[in-house]
Amino acid sequence: MGEARDDAAAMRAAVKRLSFGTSEERAEAAEEVGRLARSDERRKRLLPELGVVPPLVSMLADARGGGPGARMAAAWALLELARGAYRNKVHIVQAGLLKKLPLLMDDKDLSRSEELALLLYSISSLANTDFPLASSELLPFLVAVLNADDAPADTKLSCLATLHNLSTKLEHVRDVVSSGAVRALLALSLDRKTSAAALSVLGDLAATAAGRKEMEEDETAPRALVEAMTWHDTPRCQEHATYLAMVLAHGSRLQRRRMRQLGVVQALLEVSLLGSPLAQRRAAKILQWFKEEGQSRIRAHSGPRMEDASSASCHGSDVGGGGADDDGEGAKDCRNAVDRIVKQSLDRNMKSILRRATASVDLTNVKLLVGSSSSKSLPCETQLHP
Repeated sequence: MGEARDDAAAMRAAVKRLSFGTSEERAEAAEEVGRLARSDERRKRLLPELGVVPPLVSMLADARGGGPGARMAAAWALLELARGAYRNKVHIVQAGLLKKLPLLMDDKDLSRSEELALLLYSISSLANTDFPLASSELLPFLVAVLNADDAPADTKLSCLATLHNLSTKLEHVRDVVSSGAVRALLALSLDRKTSAAALSVLGDLAATAAGRKEMEEDETAPRALVEAMTWHDTPRCQEHATYLAMVLAHGSRLQRRRMRQLGVVQALLEVSLLGSPLAQRRAAKILQWFKEEGQSRIRAHSGPRMEDASSASCHGSDVGGGGADDDGEGAKDCRNAVDRIVKQSLDRNMKSILRRATASVDLTNVKLLVGSSSSKSLPCETQLHP
């Protein structure tokens, strides 16, 4: 009973100092609120009811109220209050945190801090509830941090996790796409520290028509995906990149041409032989599309096969002794025949490569099956060699 009274007195004192204390006292009170919220779930629930949230949010946006140290202490206290507490997150949003985010951009230490990024990530979980979270107020800050060269990788990863929470809800996807997040995500997909998380969010966006359209219109998308496919030491990146390549290549001949020019076929062949089972299946599927597209192009442009006539026109004017018109037609027939032979050779090579890729996937599945089988089902050595 006495301990409860002491806790209540400590919380009331912290609230009083937050509201009426000097700059130093407010910073100390914010740290005290953070410690109280972290130490006990009951205290965490009681503190917002005592009114700590509004002064903490005001302190966070007040550049003159105690300096960077006080603002960081307020961010940490709000983070501890928000962890795992739905009602506290609602209190923080209702106190106007999201509306004050533009005021935080001038403070590089605060806006690039992991504490603030984690606070926004915690609050973004409200997107998966019935609470009307205004993503349009949150997104400009997130995109600015993701585009900032001086933002640490950990801070960017927290912002990417926040974007993931928003992108899983259809009502927020359009805001995410229109915020310029796609270009920032494509740039981060080229950084090994942030690539897997960025590609994962792009996968969420690509599931919608607006997200696919934005990616198709961005010329950097094919290069980013092809680059990620070459990272054999990061299978998750390859899996995400091959999925996105499937999405883009399936509906756009322009995207397939861009990818081919960037060497996607070679990258896909390597993934189909060296990647994870999931990445191998996806790579083999895309290669099949390229193969079928090549076959349809051959069927559309090649006429009936007349090897004798082609051979005659290719090997000179021994037959017919025609003039300039005959020579022109012969040269054209020769070029067509050579093109046809080259395309047929490429088609045979693609079939061989696809057979190897399929065999590799099947062999991996067999190995997994054998590895998961119980050793008791195998005859022991003494049974084999009595």
